[in-house]
Amino acid sequence: MFKFQLFDSAFPIGSFNYSSAVEEAYARGINVIEFIKAVYKNVIIRGDLVMAKLAFTNPEQADKILYASKVTKELREMSVNMGRSIVYLNLCEEKFFEKVKKGESPGTYPVVMARLCKCLKIDEKDCLEGIAYSELSQMVFSAIRLGAIDFIQGQKLMLELSYEEENEFAPFNPLQDVLSKLHENREPKVFMS
Repeated sequence: MFKFQLFDSAFPIGSFNYSSAVEEAYARGINVIEFIKAVYKNVIIRGDLVMAKLAFTNPEQADKILYASKVTKELREMSVNMGRSIVYLNLCEEKFFEKVKKGESPGTYPVVMARLCKCLKIDEKDCLEGIAYSELSQMVFSAIRLGAIDFIQGQKLMLELSYEEENEFAPFNPLQDVLSKLHENREPKVFMS
């Protein structure tokens, strides 16, 4: 059961503090369900999960590439804060985690989670599905907390979107980048991103 806890929103890494620009999309009248679908397919599937997969064999390269793909300060900080929080839970001995602690690698969430899975002998496919679920549910629960959708809509959305294996790194969602940048200056706000 422990492997399911790793991907739960209650896992103590602060994921509940972030919306991945869902808050700004909602504030600007953008269809939140369609926004979440686009981020899931274009950023999580084509970006985060491709680098998480690479992290099973080359975490330093994956971390460097993934960090560079996070265009805005908010999106970079979200990924790094969550990743570093995992590292400091000290759940296993992992050489890459030591590099993150020393500041030699940023420690993005998908890369750190992939290394944790490898260290804990969690199957790669299960790990990638877990990361996909974790990032998707983070956005869905943010939308629910904002009142943009209800729980039933959220569950339907999560059932509709499934893990898809992608091998080419091609994250692209300029709308999320623009909204994230606008959100950096929003006051008041519910979420840090």
